[in-house]
Amino acid sequence: MRAVSLFLSQSAVQACRALQPLLLVTTLALCVAVGARLIFQAPAEERLSSAQASYEAARQTQARLEAARKSEEELAKIWGTLPARKEFPMLSLAISELAKHDRVSVPAMSYSFQKVEDGLAIKASMRFRAAGEYAAIRRFIHRLETTGPYLFVESLDAARSSSGRSTGHGSAGQEVVFNVSVVTFLRPNIPDTKGKA
Repeated sequence: MRAVSLFLSQSAVQACRALQPLLLVTTLALCVAVGARLIFQAPAEERLSSAQASYEAARQTQARLEAARKSEEELAKIWGTLPARKEFPMLSLAISELAKHDRVSVPAMSYSFQKVEDGLAIKASMRFRAAGEYAAIRRFIHRLETTGPYLFVESLDAARSSSGRSTGHGSAGQEVVFNVSVVTFLRPNIPDTKGKA
């Protein structure tokens, strides 16, 4: 202080002495502020970032649950439109009637069932030969594809009829034979438990 007092006037030295407690209080306040920031603000920022991460995870979970709920509703609608397993004979009869309506001969039909997974839909395949004029078979195939929402033509191949029958209209009346494989999905039979105690 003496070195400083040599260059400063007496009033400046007194002012420095008067400001020393204020400088000490300012330094102490700065240390308290830095300490308080380290003690309070850093954990608060950490809690805030943790809360934001939890919020984002909850928002994503809610979005996934909402999407799953919508998918479940759509699946329930689709499941309700599938024919039941016990309605399958009616479906094969409807295909035969459709063929008769279009003047197409379906002499026999074979079918098979394949379970997709336990409790889920059953894949039913029907195979048959359709014989008739090309235009009639074309109409029949078109109606077959557009009749039901879950009736699909899986495979189709054509050949000229071996009988050689012709209607006299040139090649337009030539009888053709199609081998058709149609697939649909069926709900499994669920036993009725309402009337049983």
